[in-house]
Amino acid sequence: MPVTRRAFLVAGQTLMAAAALPAKFLGAATLNFASSNSNLGSWTKGTFQPLVSSSFAVHSGEQIAAWLTLLSVEQLSFNAPTKAAPMAFGIRPSKAPQTIVDTFALHFQGTGETLPQGTYDMEHHALGRFSLFIVPSGGATYSAIISHLESATPIRAPKRLNSKSLAAAPRELESR
Repeated sequence: MPVTRRAFLVAGQTLMAAAALPAKFLGAATLNFASSNSNLGSWTKGTFQPLVSSSFAVHSGEQIAAWLTLLSVEQLSFNAPTKAAPMAFGIRPSKAPQTIVDTFALHFQGTGETLPQGTYDMEHHALGRFSLFIVPSGGATYSAIISHLESATPIRAPKRLNSKSLAAAPRELESR
């Protein structure tokens, strides 16, 4: 059965109205992220520095699989390219400020079960429960790298070609 324009518009309007309704009216379970104090996305190096020498419980299901002690917090910096070379197509490099990324490493000493590389539910009395990807770094030590995008410049779309240049493009390709 072909879909008419009218049926398409009615379906689109219905979907837009449903999207505007709060999830509780549609019977969906809602997650309350606002009340959670474990927001890894907003934590910085300064969040973890006072926690050096404190313990983090590593959960495997509902049981504690191991305990990790935070040994150090290390600021990581990467050399950004100073200036991009102009491209062959005449595109000029952006004059916008560069993207700033805050990256730091957490180093842990483990006790208990040796943990393979992976994402674990961690718990700390000051931070609450959160997920963290940890990597064994020799013996019973582990590392986790956290990167935050502090600022970024949005990418602008290229200028649209006018109809004259679009019409000329096939002729230029044929002449080659």
